[in-house]
Amino acid sequence: MRRNDRIRLDDAVALRPERFGALAYSYRDRQLLFIDRQLLPFVSSGGSRPVGEIADELIDRGDLQEDTVPHLMTVLEGLRRKGIVHVVV
Repeated sequence: MRRNDRIRLDDAVALRPERFGALAYSYRDRQLLFIDRQLLPFVSSGGSRPVGEIADELIDRGDLQEDTVPHLMTVLEGLRRKGIVHVVV
């Protein structure tokens, strides 16, 4: 995942808000995944903004530590590989 990528949820994935963040359920292959609260702004952005821009905003607000961004990008790439999110072209 690159900072200038825009991502959106797969059409067959639904998010259910939870205290820890959300549950993501894929109707396509019945995957159920836990989405951490820190990932919600990225996966629920609808592809409207690059993930790097979202991360910078969260860091500026104090909602995210800058040193956690590389890990979050790795997790987002994992969600992309599982088909939960897609890079908007």
